[in-house]
Amino acid sequence: MDENEWLVSLSESDAARFWTTPFTELTEAERTFVTIWTLEADVNNGGFDQYYVNSSGDHARDAPRALRAVGAHATGRIVEEANAVFGADGPPPDRDSRLAALEGLGPEARGRWSELDERFFEYPDDLTGCLYAYVRANRAQIQGAPQA
Repeated sequence: MDENEWLVSLSESDAARFWTTPFTELTEAERTFVTIWTLEADVNNGGFDQYYVNSSGDHARDAPRALRAVGAHATGRIVEEANAVFGADGPPPDRDSRLAALEGLGPEARGRWSELDERFFEYPDDLTGCLYAYVRANRAQIQGAPQA
């Protein structure tokens, strides 16, 4: 099983609690996994615009820290730039407030996100490799993570 298959298997495991436990009750390692997993899924599916519209954007402020924790520093900088489109405080952490803030942003915001989408899609960091190594190193803190 390659690294991506292993991570997909973990994300879909009935033994994992990523999607059944409130985010605040997850371990730091589990929160890091969820933050990166949902960021990558949304940005790849519809760009930063989709990421901020969806509930995964609730963790946008945490994403740069999570990315740095796994060694994805360049991607962390891209997300910091995307978050900065909202202003100095970044994106609101709750979806309703974030949606209201999105309505107030002009077309230049979406243009900026489009540029950042392209940089993200270049994968300046090997997100799969970084996340895989992080999960393997922290698997004792991740419920359902295979030991082998």
